[in-house]
Amino acid sequence: MQYKQPRNIKKHFVDFINKVFSLNKEWENVEVEVIELKDDNAPDAFEQYPWDNEEYPRIAVFSNGSDDDHWAIDSRIGDYWTTLYIGDRARDYVVLGRNPIAFGIKSVNDPLVLRSVDIAAMYKGPYEEDITIKLWSTTANGLLPNTLLASGSISGKSLTRMEWMTTSLTPTITLTADTNYFISAEASSGSYYLMLDNDPSVNTTPFIRYATYLNGNWTGIGTKTALARVNGPVYRRLGGGQENSIRVFIEAKDLSTTQKISDLLYVYFHLIKHSNLTRKAKMTYPNTTGMNYDFVSDLTDEGIYIINVNKGAESVRPRGNDRLFSIELSLSCYSNWTEDFELPELKDFDIDVDSY
Repeated sequence: MQYKQPRNIKKHFVDFINKVFSLNKEWENVEVEVIELKDDNAPDAFEQYPWDNEEYPRIAVFSNGSDDDHWAIDSRIGDYWTTLYIGDRARDYVVLGRNPIAFGIKSVNDPLVLRSVDIAAMYKGPYEEDITIKLWSTTANGLLPNTLLASGSISGKSLTRMEWMTTSLTPTITLTADTNYFISAEASSGSYYLMLDNDPSVNTTPFIRYATYLNGNWTGIGTKTALARVNGPVYRRLGGGQENSIRVFIEAKDLSTTQKISDLLYVYFHLIKHSNLTRKAKMTYPNTTGMNYDFVSDLTDEGIYIINVNKGAESVRPRGNDRLFSIELSLSCYSNWTEDFELPELKDFDIDVDSY
């Protein structure tokens, strides 16, 4: 079953055509009115405008049916976490003991609802003991753990290699954007190694901080961190697409203007047909045409791809005391899309540590 949602593909074409005119003022296109006609009566909608309010040249973008303004949900691409990564790879380790160790975390740009914490660990033995994970606020200078905010427990097990071990925390805390926090880990009998990164990148870990606890005090250093992940909301990504037929109707009071505008748009629509998201990177030779077409991938950026472009015959019709000359361009295009929907409940994902 396909579920449809409004997208207004015609509006993207109207914006694109206006951009063509704004960047190519040397053409016969000054004061062109570009409009979007809606509903199934679009071919007749020209008659709804009072004669004294009409402006020419005019371009009308319309479709043969309302379905051309919708997209269809027809596939589930997958589920994924919003994740903060801590550390780049395992280069060192520490034995988890009764005295906890802590590592810094920070969500730089947006608040993050903390759903679970993953640590990379190895079994040392001799006991399959639980590992306690805690979330802390920081001291006034933001460099050491301060107030306990939430906690969770990872069930002990014997690991044959380095693996991800996961727990949710209670209560659920929303991390404030651009604020330092700490995650601590401890295991009373020292039966696990916690993987560390002693040379992390600030691009991966914006708050590089490592702290140890002894005799009631935290001591911190800023050159290493744990190899870990902090997971936020879970999203389901849906995707789909739909073929569309768009008509671009060009009309002016003289045939020469109509021809020049239709030729201009015809060239640009063909450029879109062959466009891709790496057009600029793939250009071997400089643009010597005098036309600005660096922006032609704007529509493909929106997931709209032109399959074919056809130019209709010239026609003329009376309009009051005027004669209006028109040419219609027919666009066969495909529109694809993706959209993410947040899931309300926590879901487990079996992700191998080697894929990190």
